[in-house]
Amino acid sequence: MCDSKQETLKQNFNYNKAFVYLIGGLTFLRLFLSLYLDLTPDECYYWELSRRLAWSYFDHPPMVAYIIAVFRAVFGDTQLAVRLPSVLGIALASWILFEIGCEFFKSPRVGFLAAILFNLTPAGMAIGFITTPDTPLAIFWIIATYSFLKALNDKKDFWWIATGLALGAGALSKYNMIFFVPGVAVTILAFKRYRYLVFTRRYWLMVLLAALGTIPIIYWNMNHDWASFKFQFDHGMTANNKGILKNIGEFLGGQLGTIGLTLFPILWFVVISRIKESWKSNDETRFFLAWIALPMMAFFVYTGTKAKVEANWPQISYITAMLLAAEWITAGKNNRRRNWLIGPSALLAFIAVFQSITMLLPIPPKSDISNRLHGWKQMGEKVKEIRSSMAENSIVVAQGAPLAATVGFYADVRPDKLAEIHAGKNFRFWWSMESLASGTNVLYVDDNNYSEAVHHAKKFE
Repeated sequence: MCDSKQETLKQNFNYNKAFVYLIGGLTFLRLFLSLYLDLTPDECYYWELSRRLAWSYFDHPPMVAYIIAVFRAVFGDTQLAVRLPSVLGIALASWILFEIGCEFFKSPRVGFLAAILFNLTPAGMAIGFITTPDTPLAIFWIIATYSFLKALNDKKDFWWIATGLALGAGALSKYNMIFFVPGVAVTILAFKRYRYLVFTRRYWLMVLLAALGTIPIIYWNMNHDWASFKFQFDHGMTANNKGILKNIGEFLGGQLGTIGLTLFPILWFVVISRIKESWKSNDETRFFLAWIALPMMAFFVYTGTKAKVEANWPQISYITAMLLAAEWITAGKNNRRRNWLIGPSALLAFIAVFQSITMLLPIPPKSDISNRLHGWKQMGEKVKEIRSSMAENSIVVAQGAPLAATVGFYADVRPDKLAEIHAGKNFRFWWSMESLASGTNVLYVDDNNYSEAVHHAKKFE
């Protein structure tokens, strides 16, 4: 834990202790949620990737699959194996965030408040137990942040190597890691005392190690017609016909609902204001923390004016900005800033957890994402029951890759017996060299799109 000469030992002890209680309590809660709530279809999809390990995949880099595969080797094909990486990983990320507050802000209070902001939002609660590519991205993003801050004023290689490894691992986690790079470049170039680093061995060690993380992704794409790169550009950047006002409304609704009504605008305020202030005051720490947040934040605001942006896409950029927001809270003369910033976000997080567990709130089913955490075990049992009466050569086909993977997980379907009706996403590669024998029985699992099954039935005749 941390120590600070600017705060009393009693204060340090209290914040250290409070942090342990906070993360310990949240970890137990998340373990409960991990076991009680069904996996989401997306989580099952990443589990399916872990059954078919490759250099990379159609829609994401491979890190999430690799991590799940490691935990499956210990815990088997269980919900715990899929979700424990998030439970432990976000606890680690929270601790590093706390340490940054202690060491670079000289304030355990800043570190503790940043950990609260990170964890007590709907997005923070979700990323703490629902495993997606954002899980390893968050871990390596915060490790790279701490390592680079240490490296800036260290003439030895260690922290530069650590930064490069974290950047490379982040690249293997999610394409969003690219937004970290401008923060590194701008910080080095903005402060005259750091420009010489570009000509040092340790700087290029960092660059080399970061670049190595992209090789598996590039190699896979070279052998698959650059499918992943094409998909990402089309998926995230192609404009729709909804109009700018509706797009912006959807974007803001997603961010305010997952981050908080007051926290989201304050994150923007502290990032923009600290860039100017920290440059004038020659403060590389706050300058860097703001600059690694701003590129991703700005990119998704721009994208959100012309296309649909999923609520989780910009979330990782807010992590370091939360340190700046925590410091802004401590600058207040009373607790008003703390209450108004943490309160609404924590309330939304509580409502989200309550609804996920109980399903008691009268939210329309189509708008209630908690539905994605229930019912899959029962579906799996029904599929098992039907399959038990089918011939040995039968296969299971489902509507959409996530649903197909969900059937695979909860109905215990082998990879070679599982297909997706459109042969979309990674299934297009998994089944590209496969064909069904004449007379193969097919069990079709639908997601309320039966008409599509009829349309595509000829594929299985």
